[in-house]
Amino acid sequence: MEPCNMCGACCRVLTLEQSPDEVRAIAAVTKVLGIPSDHVFAAAHWHPLTREEAMRRNPFYVRRLPEDAHLYWCDKLGADGRCMAHATRPLVCRGYPWYDQ
Repeated sequence: MEPCNMCGACCRVLTLEQSPDEVRAIAAVTKVLGIPSDHVFAAAHWHPLTREEAMRRNPFYVRRLPEDAHLYWCDKLGADGRCMAHATRPLVCRGYPWYDQ
């Protein structure tokens, strides 16, 4: 596995199968039940993007995604390209970019 080069691509555009409303609903249920879930982190720190906004942030990645993909950006990306929540980042972030292969 290659070390992180701190380009920030992983946080500039993220995608989930769920819409923002679905993410918040899943996070609420898993919090109450005490079940660990990436959705709790996503509901708190991932914000919706339009496809146009996402294309400006990371066109190479966004072109590979379906037109109806739910797109997000993470507010834990520091100005220096480092994750400000590295120790508590969700599994989907820990596996980037290999989780989709």
